[in-house]
Amino acid sequence: MFSGNHKTVFLLSWLLLTGILTHGQAIYDTLNLREFEVIGLLDSYKESYKKTTLDTIVNRNFEHFDLGQMLAAFSPVFIKSYGKGSISSASFRGTSASHTQVLWNDFAINSPMLGQVDFSYIPQSFFDETELLYGGGSLYRSGGALGGSVLLSTNTESQQKPMLHLSQSAGSFNSFNTAMSLFLKTSGFKSETRAMLQTSKNDFSYYNNGVLPSQWMKQQNSAYLNGGFLQQFSWQINGYQYLNFVSWNQWNNRNIPPIMTNVYKGGNPEEYQNTFFTRNILGYLYQKSNTKIEVKGAWFYEKQHYYLKTTTSNDSAQPVTLIDSRNRTSGFYGKAKWKQQLTDDFTLITGCDIDYNRVNSSNYQSLKTRFSTTLYAGINKRFFKKLSVDMLLREEMVDDVLLPVMPYAGVNYKVFSSKDLFVRASVSRNYHLPTLNDLYWYPGGNPHLNPEDGFETELGINYLEKLSDEVSFTVEITAFYNDISNWIQWKPTDYRYWMPENIAEVISRGVESSLGIHLKYGSWYYNISGFYAYTRTTDESKLSVEKGYNGRQLIYIPVHHGNLFFYVGYKSWNMGWNLLATGSRTTTMNPADSYSNLLPAYILNDIQLGKKWVLKNIDVAVQLKLNNVFDVQYQAVIWRAMPGRNAELVVKFDLR
Repeated sequence: MFSGNHKTVFLLSWLLLTGILTHGQAIYDTLNLREFEVIGLLDSYKESYKKTTLDTIVNRNFEHFDLGQMLAAFSPVFIKSYGKGSISSASFRGTSASHTQVLWNDFAINSPMLGQVDFSYIPQSFFDETELLYGGGSLYRSGGALGGSVLLSTNTESQQKPMLHLSQSAGSFNSFNTAMSLFLKTSGFKSETRAMLQTSKNDFSYYNNGVLPSQWMKQQNSAYLNGGFLQQFSWQINGYQYLNFVSWNQWNNRNIPPIMTNVYKGGNPEEYQNTFFTRNILGYLYQKSNTKIEVKGAWFYEKQHYYLKTTTSNDSAQPVTLIDSRNRTSGFYGKAKWKQQLTDDFTLITGCDIDYNRVNSSNYQSLKTRFSTTLYAGINKRFFKKLSVDMLLREEMVDDVLLPVMPYAGVNYKVFSSKDLFVRASVSRNYHLPTLNDLYWYPGGNPHLNPEDGFETELGINYLEKLSDEVSFTVEITAFYNDISNWIQWKPTDYRYWMPENIAEVISRGVESSLGIHLKYGSWYYNISGFYAYTRTTDESKLSVEKGYNGRQLIYIPVHHGNLFFYVGYKSWNMGWNLLATGSRTTTMNPADSYSNLLPAYILNDIQLGKKWVLKNIDVAVQLKLNNVFDVQYQAVIWRAMPGRNAELVVKFDLR
């Protein structure tokens, strides 16, 4: 698990940074104001594309969640999880995990090898804001996000912060989660240090129906330990110039349990994955009058070690499988962006991105690199205070190959002058590059792959109604239709290994809806929010017609997916209830396969009860959480066990 060297580096770095920050005299100009909460769609209903912002109640009450848990519970995004502490990935609108871009302070953190992000590695406590962009709206931040983008930001200006925040949770299966943040500032200078440590034996009991006879078992070889820190410094040079540096460093170590059908197979199998990464960004901001200029540079580095060993079950214990995969990736990135407010109703944005990635992998035959340059320009124009028009052009060159132009065009129309009822529509084209694994994995990589080509359309309605200072609600309905050609699929060959090919044409269509209701009556406060997504994603290529699986839902994508969150507060008490419903999912594209390859639908219920005490200079909060209240036995991925009913106690301290 967590090696001695890693522990030492983590602790010394944290202590050193803390010591530096606390040296000298800081100004603590905190004003003890009444707590204010921002909830719902915010200003997203004014955009021509769909955007969702997680509200402050969610960020504050679920800081011990990883990003995958947050999105599963509070967005229409489907999260495919292999279990607590294990791999989790996101699917927007029926697309694959590699079609989801995750950007931290404007820089993509997707692996250049796999093209994906493991959401279980992203602690929610490290970020102040989480936004989701859907479909073509992602082109405003990056190319290649055929499904959507997740935007994470660490922003010292985002809210009034306590000087010191400490949070400790203890839960079932020997699970412990520690989070802290230290915020200091002097005239023109700010510093914030965040750290977290997560450990768990993860030895929950589950009902194993993958063996005969079916029986209750304990999860084996599933412990994990994640630790890291994030340090940010910001300096206001004068009234319109700013410098910012932020560094995110993390160690992740986890054992990987056997699948449910293999628990009785002997040979003492050993499987684990250890990862370390550091991500560093230096930025300059000029903001004066109607001009905003940003220049940023970043360096990312990641080291990953995956190990699997199985042996025969007899006394000789001969090796059957041995995989010792070691990968090192590094990236150098630069961004420049200029935004100009030409008139009150006319805005221009333009920018340039430069990315360079290097991968040294035991799974490649040699060192592999990728160099890309991006130019983009866009305008926003308002007409008659009702109609807003957006246009954007993005152009990328990758390793001296020029991709076709990626355009976006969208409109947003306010139907009534006196009502916040908006109708929006957009059309866009996007391209997703093959990952380096697709191109160079040995054996099987295919260097002749073409980029995946996505044509995306969207139509939506947003309505916001504020009946009074105490009552408001929001409604959003979005229909989408995406046609992705040259979809990359790995398929078996005659040489006992798999190879990727551009063989699929995937049609993704569906409807997403959300509802938010916010009520306040005296000392009582109520919030109800819910999402529902209907998604049909099918392969309509010639090969799918020949093989007989055209029109069949792609694997692990539910047709129906939704969640509901109910929150009530009374003075210093609060209670929350979260419901997550996931429809059935197929695990094979072969229509002749048996029903056993159809994972059944499931509904999970979580509840929480909290109490807060406000003292002279410190706030204390306690939360008791009960997850999977009805002890549902389910599988998110076939033959991967998931925990039943479990509890968690959280204690928080805020020193003002």
